Amino acid sequence: MDTLKQLIQYRNLSQEEMKTFVEMMMNDQVDVSLKVAHLVALSMKGETSDELSHLTQSLIETTYKDRPYIEDSICVCGTGGDHSGSFNISTTASFIVAAAGLKVLKHGNKSITSKTGSIDILSALNIHTTPIEEATDRVNKTHLAFLSATETYPIMKMLQPVRKSIPTPTTFNLLGPMIHPYRLDYQVMGVYDESKLDTIAEALYKLGRKRAIVVHGAGGMDEATLSGNNQIFEITQNKGIEHYTVHAKDYGLQTASNDELKGGTPEENKKITLDILVGNDQGPKRDVVVLNAALALYVGEKVDSIQDGVTLAKEIINQKEALKILELVGGTVYDNIR
Repeated sequence: MDTLKQLIQYRNLSQEEMKTFVEMMMNDQVDVSLKVAHLVALSMKGETSDELSHLTQSLIETTYKDRPYIEDSICVCGTGGDHSGSFNISTTASFIVAAAGLKVLKHGNKSITSKTGSIDILSALNIHTTPIEEATDRVNKTHLAFLSATETYPIMKMLQPVRKSIPTPTTFNLLGPMIHPYRLDYQVMGVYDESKLDTIAEALYKLGRKRAIVVHGAGGMDEATLSGNNQIFEITQNKGIEHYTVHAKDYGLQTASNDELKGGTPEENKKITLDILVGNDQGPKRDVVVLNAALALYVGEKVDSIQDGVTLAKEIINQKEALKILELVGGTVYDNIR
């Protein structure tokens, strides 16, 4: 059956049909309007975990037949799309996680729904993204490499006209963190759409993550926040999937509205990140970074509990270890900020 007709009839696609779907989306001879119709139909039907895992695997295979692997590798990244205007929480947390000894391969992009995406703040910090062929060496030396999604998947540029033609989030908004070019051991994936959490968790389990956390932040953000109960789906290959909530106050952290986490331009967000890592900021922005870093430290098996992750993240900031990682990867820290 034709894949578009099948999707319109709310029938799920098999692995082979999903491969055909991806080939069509990546074919520059196919009209953009037909691609838009397919993508909207899939998003309206709603993706199953099998479809998401097959779609992810098929997209990865367009570029990487044999994916590289590094032991203790982790990515901390959200889907975007929450329109919160927050500062770069996961990017800031990445310096802490790397300082703890995990191999952080941060997959990011330029801003789509906010003023400053992860690539935008890196430019402000004078940190360059790492070409994929240099990433293993880089992360082994510094514990941190930033990968640009447009560089790791140049073929995805074919989708830009399609995505720009659709004003609402689609399936492809979910896939950025999932199509990581490395075979990751660990992952923390923030999701803007609470209704997708269990499906994404099942897909990550099927994709073979050793341990992962899928998080939907209180107030609708794609990262853990300080404003209420954060929805967590924890994945381990030997135990399966567990669902629970995390509240900042239970770990000795401040509670704060999501409005207090807002960022701005790349230069403004750069100052926020540096103020946190230098120790000048002791407010909610620091605490939300600590919470998200704690989730990564826990899922990456550096600590036995989220509470221990909070304690370790604070120590790393206080001892300027995260700041040292920032400088090690080429970041600029001005004396007047110290």
